[in-house]
Parts: sequence; C-alpha cells; structure tokens
Amino acid sequence: MTSVNFPSVSVGFPVYNEEETVGEVLNEAHRLFSGSGLDYEILVCNDGSIDRSREIIEDLASQFPHFRVIGHQRNLGIHTTFEHLYREAKKDFVFINATDGQWDTALLFRMLPLTEKADVVIASRRKKPYGVLRNFISYFFNIVPFVLFGVRTFDAGAVKLLKREIIERFPLVSKSPFSEAERLIRASLAGYRIVNYPVEVYRRKAGRSHGVKPKVLLSALADVLRVWHSIHCRGGGREIRR
Repeated sequence: MTSVNFPSVSVGFPVYNEEETVGEVLNEAHRLFSGSGLDYEILVCNDGSIDRSREIIEDLASQFPHFRVIGHQRNLGIHTTFEHLYREAKKDFVFINATDGQWDTALLFRMLPLTEKADVVIASRRKKPYGVLRNFISYFFNIVPFVLFGVRTFDAGAVKLLKREIIERFPLVSKSPFSEAERLIRASLAGYRIVNYPVEVYRRKAGRSHGVKPKVLLSALADVLRVWHSIHCRGGGREIRR
C-alpha cells in the first residue's frame, strides 16, 4: 500500500506484562509500516512489566530503526503510559494501539484516508468483548460527555487516530483514563472534527484489564466533576479553533 498523500503518524504501543503477544504485534507493525511509504515512527512504552516483555521489546528495537523505546521502572498505569506516549510523539497524527491482540494494527490504513476531513478518527467497537458490568460502565462513561457537554465521544476508550496538535493544545485536568474522553470533549468544543469508524475487535490474548477496579472508577468519576468544573466554571470549553 502506498501512502504518499497520508499524513505522518506516530504509532504507540503501551505494554504491561504481555510477553505472549507483544513480539507478534510489534513484528506485524514493522512489517506493515516498513513497506508502506508512510512517514512514521513506532513508540513502545514498557510500563514496568515484570515478565519478559522488556527483553522482547529491546531485542526488536535493536533490529528495527523506526522503533523508539521508553519505559517506567514500575507500573504507573494506563493513564500515565498513554500520556507519556502522547508527549513523546513527533509526527502529525498519533495512533495508539494495544499489544494484547484486540485491535488489528492494519486498521490504521483504513482510518488514514478519513483524516482528509477529520481531525480525530475513533475505531469504536461494534461489540465489546466484556461482561454485563463492564459494558454498563463503558456505556455510562461514553454517555456522560453527551449529557454534560453535548459531545459524542462514541467510544472514548477505543483505538483512535488524532492530530498531535490536539494533544499539545489542550492541557487536561483528568488523572484517570477519563482523560481520553476529556481530550475529545475539549477538541470538539473547540471545533475539531471527530468521526466514528466502527470495527470488529477480538478478545484480549494477553494482559489483564483494570478498568473495573473500584479505585479506577472512583478516580474517573472524580475526573468527570473536574472536567465539568473546568469547562463550565472556568471557561475551558470556549476556545475557538484557529
């Protein structure tokens, strides 16, 4: 696939104890991008893994010139890891995918053409491989932005392709994974265009989800209040796009 007209992309992968799948996912990413003609970089953030993930990542990075590895000495969680990847990104758009096998990295090439008319492309899940409780929590945190801010985030926790300028422009108040929704809320209120691109996903092949831990849920609920106060009481949602 040629990509002469596509924007440049930073492709990020957060990793935590995913030795079973991380090598396969990163090798596939190298295969996809190295022959694509795309202007890209691959960032891998090892979030304090205690299995063989770090060794696998470093071995691949020594072979592939477009790979850049960053890491944490201890596990800091998905929010901090995502934000670290966002800060390190250098290209025009940023695409962060998991290394647990849920999303095919190749879907990026189906999303890139949409950037001609969109600033954010969300690869929302047609069917989420969760139980009843997790599905309810996901639904709740995706309906909140529409109810409180009039913004459709579609599936804020899904893989997405977004302009790096959005990341740089909006300082966030969230301290939990609700930051993914906050970034979309602020971008939409400022006039950036968000489109939905529904996809099929798989059940995770490695790692564990921590989205339903009470501590994470309470932190996300606190962030909803922080974002509401920041936007409605401090004027944080009144920015006009340049």
